[in-house]
Amino acid sequence: MLKEEKGQMKNQKPILIYLLIFVLVTGACSFEPDIDPGKFKRVSGAAQAVKASLSAETSYEQFGRLLESLSGEIAALKGKSATPKEEKLLKAYTTLAEVYQDGHTLWKFKLEFAPFGIVPEGRIYVSQDVEPIAFKYSFPVETHLYKPTGKHWKSISEDSIRIIWSNADSQLKIIEEIANN
Repeated sequence: MLKEEKGQMKNQKPILIYLLIFVLVTGACSFEPDIDPGKFKRVSGAAQAVKASLSAETSYEQFGRLLESLSGEIAALKGKSATPKEEKLLKAYTTLAEVYQDGHTLWKFKLEFAPFGIVPEGRIYVSQDVEPIAFKYSFPVETHLYKPTGKHWKSISEDSIRIIWSNADSQLKIIEEIANN
């Protein structure tokens, strides 16, 4: 009878090993929890409103108000991410707001310096606020001479704004991918 018990023990060992491997593999392959769509509904709507405002050729001021709304919705979600995927989505929305803010800043300097006739048409004056944006996006910079003072100043193409809007569209696609996968 002792031999019979040993034989049964030997047969049970492989089963226990397979069971242990199954438990370990199942635990390692556990899925990442989904995103609570209700939590991101308002920030998604605010992001879509900013995007739509560009298509509708809204004013600088209206765009600014919509951007403030988007930033407020993002701020309201800070610290409320329940999963790593929600945190990733919130970070993507934060990046989107930063991109829109960069475009808003360029738009501001385009409008502010246009009435003076100093900055050539189609150019944006590179101030200390614009310089980090020009560097961040690697925009080509032109140097100009202001003859009355002999001082040099820099500008970037106003097409830089469109490039930033294109980056925002790409960021919206990233957001969509995170939300849907």
